[in-house]
Amino acid sequence: MGIFGNLFGSKKLKTTDSHFGEIESFSTRGNNVGWQVNKRFLNSDIEILIEGNKDGIFENQKQILLSALNNETEIKSESEKTLKEQFENSEMEFVSIEKNFELKGISVRDEGFEMTFQEKEGQNYFFNVHYENNKQVGVSIDG
Repeated sequence: MGIFGNLFGSKKLKTTDSHFGEIESFSTRGNNVGWQVNKRFLNSDIEILIEGNKDGIFENQKQILLSALNNETEIKSESEKTLKEQFENSEMEFVSIEKNFELKGISVRDEGFEMTFQEKEGQNYFFNVHYENNKQVGVSIDG
């Protein structure tokens, strides 16, 4: 590792998770590690960002993620309902998640997770749908 790698800690950690196979870190701060899981979800190859330590993913966040991944139909329905409502409020035509959006990724937190969708046409806004217990609890839009 070069001088910048030593200064900025860019050496990536790798481990094997019992559910997700080989995973790689995207950030390390002390004993806290941000792990990246690559997965197919809602017909998209996405990156999932999840917290843990040097030994692997935190168990509570892993359970939140596994629950979401195992309830793909429910999550899609909740997302579609929310995104359709956002489009209607903006007087834009909503056809379907597949037609209007590209799922970019999922970020897992202790209280739930967030799915980030990028608008395919128009202003290319990012719609962040927030979930707790696999139920949508909010949405934010970034331009």
